[in-house]
Amino acid sequence: MGMVAPQQRIASAFFVFHGRYGDVSRYAQQRGVCRQWVYREAARVQEVLTHAREQVEHLRAEVRQLRQDKTELQQRLRLSVVLDAAKQSEVARVGQAMGVTLRDCRALLKVLIAGQVLSLATLGRRTQAAGKKAGPLLAVLDALARPRVREVAADEIYVKAPVLMVVEPESLCWLSGRLSAAVSGVAWEQELAALPQLEQVTRDGGSGLEKGVALVNAQRQAQGQESVVDQGDHFHALRGGGVGLRKAEMQARQAFAAAEAADKALATCSRQGHKQTGPALRVQYAWRKAEQAMDAWQEQERLWQTTKEALLLFTPTGELNTRARAEAVLAETLPALPDSAFAKTKRQVQKPEMLNYLDRVQQKLAALPFSEEVKEAALCQEGWRRRPEALQGESQPAAARRGILLLCALVLSQAGTEGQQAVTAIRDILRRAYRASSLVECVNSVLRMQQAGHRRMTQGLLDLK
Repeated sequence: MGMVAPQQRIASAFFVFHGRYGDVSRYAQQRGVCRQWVYREAARVQEVLTHAREQVEHLRAEVRQLRQDKTELQQRLRLSVVLDAAKQSEVARVGQAMGVTLRDCRALLKVLIAGQVLSLATLGRRTQAAGKKAGPLLAVLDALARPRVREVAADEIYVKAPVLMVVEPESLCWLSGRLSAAVSGVAWEQELAALPQLEQVTRDGGSGLEKGVALVNAQRQAQGQESVVDQGDHFHALRGGGVGLRKAEMQARQAFAAAEAADKALATCSRQGHKQTGPALRVQYAWRKAEQAMDAWQEQERLWQTTKEALLLFTPTGELNTRARAEAVLAETLPALPDSAFAKTKRQVQKPEMLNYLDRVQQKLAALPFSEEVKEAALCQEGWRRRPEALQGESQPAAARRGILLLCALVLSQAGTEGQQAVTAIRDILRRAYRASSLVECVNSVLRMQQAGHRRMTQGLLDLK
């Protein structure tokens, strides 16, 4: 019975809006109602349908808005980071490892989630716990990395306590950063003994590291093993030469300034009509002294440039350097440099370990399983590739070198696979001819800068770094 009334209203709406002429009258007679009743029922049906259509449109609009909001939220979710307790601890750990203090880490977190940041003590405890976990993890990595190490650059740095630093130049890997009670030969022996395949140590003139290498070599000789090549650092040795040259340059500039001042004094005497004998003599003496200072500066610069070239792997003419050739050049240039500005540098450069890398290169080249003609051709080609200035110019030596370079290319091409292998092997040997510990100095500089932000340095913090 509940469906009768709605069906009648629907029927009334049908005859009113879609019926033919007279259908409304006949329908009203059949029902026993007047025509106005039928029209009123049709109007109510129309109102209900209109309201329903409006509701449907409103719901559709809500669905479209919800879909748009969903898309925007999904895009924001891909960019958002939940800064919960675990993520805050991670931020503190990474910040500490990069030299940011805990207070600064917490201040940055407060900018993002004010009122929800962990306390300073909590961040400190979690960072300390992460440092303790980093040590055992590094031990696992060391077990895989250290047997592969062939060359290292070693040095010590003082960050309120000595830290023994070891870096592998081929992979740029920071192998060791260990707090030590003292920088001694025994401490360095323990550090270097952990590298069973070590072939060369590049180091500065520190006595502790020098003793450590000596102890390692003594132990290896007792066991019948090959000694580690003790290579002196060229970076520190040559840095003092630049200081000496700047002194000579300063003396020359001061002498020229004095000569120009003497010229001005002479001109003043001439304008004022005073006697010019004394000022003229002073001008001659000043310019003679300035010329001597300039000549001394130029000569020292020439000698120092020759000294630096004597320590390089290839000579200016593109030939592979040897210890004998380098020592001959040094014996000629070093005595001519003044001790007043180059004394320390001369002592360092004259140390035997400064040229050990040249001996090692010669030994490795001699051990290559290629014919001497192929090795010589590949070596000449590589030498002139590294010193291209030796091929430039219209001089007879430069032209002869260009002709020899063509012959080397012909020899290597006729050798086929052997020639390609020889070029690759020789380049690898020369690329590993390390003669400076600049890399470990770079790591030291970064660590020293980061340490300035920490109140104290612990082994756990070093392990995190």
